[in-house]
Amino acid sequence: MAGRLSDAGHDVVVWSRTRAHTEALAGRAQVAGSPADAGSTADVAITMLTDGGALEEVALGRDGLVGGLASGSLLIDMSTTGPAPARKVATALEERGVEFVDAPVAGSVGPATEGTLAIMVGGSDEAVGRARPLLEILGDPERTWHVGPVGAGQAAKLMINLVLGGVTAAVAEGFTLGRLLGLSPDIALDVLEGASVAAQTARSKREPLRSGDYGDPGFRLALMHKDLRLALDAARAARASLPVTERVAELYAGAKGQGLADQDYAAVAAYLASMAPGLEPGPSEG
Repeated sequence: MAGRLSDAGHDVVVWSRTRAHTEALAGRAQVAGSPADAGSTADVAITMLTDGGALEEVALGRDGLVGGLASGSLLIDMSTTGPAPARKVATALEERGVEFVDAPVAGSVGPATEGTLAIMVGGSDEAVGRARPLLEILGDPERTWHVGPVGAGQAAKLMINLVLGGVTAAVAEGFTLGRLLGLSPDIALDVLEGASVAAQTARSKREPLRSGDYGDPGFRLALMHKDLRLALDAARAARASLPVTERVAELYAGAKGQGLADQDYAAVAAYLASMAPGLEPGPSEG
């Protein structure tokens, strides 16, 4: 994403909690020593972080963006944090004259590289209008939605990942059942891809499901579990129950417990296979 902004002609300053992440941008961006340093010369700052705690640390903590961003600047947070951290950071920045937009994305490494992410945006009309030219470099303008005030982008993202996590778990469970009942991995996937309501997920996850190799994550299983928990937390705060999502989140938690946290979220299939007598949880035959 930073590379796309640089290639589009923007002067980019980068900082990462993981220093190695900045090395790929050598010659294309300036590397800052802290978030405050990165923000000190910026009209617009963009954050892409793991969760709400990371956002609060980077934005409001020691040497955080809040110490560098000038009045009149804009922070676009593209992390998935849930609505509450977005609103907390927005309120703290507003006191310093800094505008805030929450703009979480749908899509992983490929769409980020190609600039085809889907983006759900929360914020004032003025702030979103200011952010939109940059968002159009990072995402698909046809799938960039202004969904409401600050926090609304997060609400939309949790809705999407709740569905995505559940559908992927259902595809994994159907694939497991097909293999248990004697279908070859390829035949099971052909049918799931061609006839199932979950065809898109079966298509996009076909190769890792077929091979049993989930080691090249487009989206890590730990992050999917985190997003499902955020959705459940938000539902509880609204005094609602999501029993199916509760069970799906338990499946991803179990997969994390088996050491699959850093693999692709489709590795929930490997966890299901481990509970199916007669199936190997590793690479599939064929």
